[in-house]
Amino acid sequence: MSIIEQVNFIQKIHPFDRLSQDGLNEAAGALDVVYFPLETTIPLNPTESAFIYIVIKGRVAECIGDEGDAQCALYGTHAQFGASTLLDQQAKLRYHTIEETVAYRLPFATFQRLLKHNPEFESFYFNDITQKLSHFHQQLQIESSSEAMMDAVKIAPLHALVEIASQTSIKHCVEQMEAQKTDACLVRDGDRLGVITSSDLLRGLAIHGFDLNSPVDDMVSYPVISIHQNDYLFNALLKMTRYGVDRLMVRDKQGFIGVLHQKELMSLFANQSGLVMLTLERAESFDDLKKVTQQIDDLVSGLSNKGVKTHYIAKLVNELHRKLQSRLWQILDAEGQFSATTFIVMGSEGRSEQVVRTDQDNAVIHADSMDANALTAFCQTYSAKLIELGFPPCPGGIMVSNSQWCLSESAFESQVIRWFEQPSLESFMSLAILFDAQAVHGDEARLARIKAVMQQQVQKRQMFLAQFARSVFQFDTPISLFGRLITEKDDGHSIDLKKGGIFPIVHGVRCLAMEKEIEKTNTHWRIRELINHNVFDEAFGVELGETLNFLNTLRLQSMLEKKARRKPIDNSIETDHLNHFQQDLLKDAFSVVHKFKKVIEQHFKMDGVI
Repeated sequence: MSIIEQVNFIQKIHPFDRLSQDGLNEAAGALDVVYFPLETTIPLNPTESAFIYIVIKGRVAECIGDEGDAQCALYGTHAQFGASTLLDQQAKLRYHTIEETVAYRLPFATFQRLLKHNPEFESFYFNDITQKLSHFHQQLQIESSSEAMMDAVKIAPLHALVEIASQTSIKHCVEQMEAQKTDACLVRDGDRLGVITSSDLLRGLAIHGFDLNSPVDDMVSYPVISIHQNDYLFNALLKMTRYGVDRLMVRDKQGFIGVLHQKELMSLFANQSGLVMLTLERAESFDDLKKVTQQIDDLVSGLSNKGVKTHYIAKLVNELHRKLQSRLWQILDAEGQFSATTFIVMGSEGRSEQVVRTDQDNAVIHADSMDANALTAFCQTYSAKLIELGFPPCPGGIMVSNSQWCLSESAFESQVIRWFEQPSLESFMSLAILFDAQAVHGDEARLARIKAVMQQQVQKRQMFLAQFARSVFQFDTPISLFGRLITEKDDGHSIDLKKGGIFPIVHGVRCLAMEKEIEKTNTHWRIRELINHNVFDEAFGVELGETLNFLNTLRLQSMLEKKARRKPIDNSIETDHLNHFQQDLLKDAFSVVHKFKKVIEQHFKMDGVI
């Protein structure tokens, strides 16, 4: 190959894509091509064979020297290896080909000069996992040319801010709007702040009989739904979805500065979020809702491909799913026969962490006076319709169609107390998913009272949390003492990401949140609250959150790929399909999981668990 071809080849490979043009030219000029037959050990040591290799064709297995042939990683086309061995003399790694392999070979001396003169390149090899994961998501966004999703609100065009008093007349309010070319005003009533729109004024005049001299007070919506100008545009979209509004007041440190409209926000996004919300708002039948589920699926794929962090996608998608489930209840209960009920979602849905619809975890808490037989029949229909909409049934039967999860408030309270009094694996699982519950439809106070009973029981029982936290250690972390990935012995060398990393973090954080009486359900929000409670420091909290997000991102990508290929969706990922950078990050991520398990072991005084 010519120097130009070599430059073109390596500049597409991470982290060589961080090199300056001079660095790329220096690296390309020092490369030579080598060939290794099948089952050949590749010589690599700091004295006689000091090279960094970049695979052109073939595959190479990385193994730990002290563990025989135990595979640590696989390197295919465009992967680079050798730096770990040469930079860390304690890393007893060796490499052998599992296919005929052609590779570029870069002298270690050249590699060291590149490290010295290219800080971005150097940071890849020496940064901690938080910095690496941040760069990982930045790369996804850059590659997709869709950084707008994660841009700040301040880049969006804002409508002028008009502030009026609550006793301002309708006439004067309209004049102010017209003068500023806007259709919404910020309304101040003492310490209260609200919003009034042109639509509110029209309804007041045409339907409620107000005249032009009437004060606007009775037409104002309180409180203000707002967002900071430095927050993400994506979070603005999330707020609009959650609160069912199409405007947000934008603020800075000093106060409010303008109004963000949904139509301007949508013009910045190349996705179908607006279409999904519009279809949901107008849904009048079950068939209308079926259209929404496909739009949500398309939205998930689009956002994932654009490099948006998985926990942001999950928040948006879960808001849409909740609106969909609430609308389904309204459509099926058109006469309001079952209005004295609270429909709740639990587990990953309750935590706003389910992206791809896997299985249902839901329940109903109803008033003691409710006709239980009629409600049971309704819930059977409701569950069946959810399944039709693509929400698979729960294998454990944790659904409203199961009479054990469709109970009066008093019966639910008694059930919760029994779970505490008769501890078992099943009762612990039930308590875990209920602790994550969120109300979707009906009176939220019923769920709040049930959770208060749970919290009282936790505080009464000194040893409960230590027993409850033992589930963190239910599954082994799939990484060896020497940093090797421990995979299944299947064709793709798969790893169950939920068992290996996601569940231990989620459940460990859940236990700590229970102890500190934290009401938030999302794991990332809980981590932030735990930092605020000084349970662990800022650096470790951020590292833990980024690790969870990375594991969920890999799982989501794998799920979407399996779904596209019409294969069964599960929590496993084939490590053979990961590039070198992802494999390295996965090892780092599991190291963080192992460290977190140690934190849980020490915190709850469970010496010797791991």
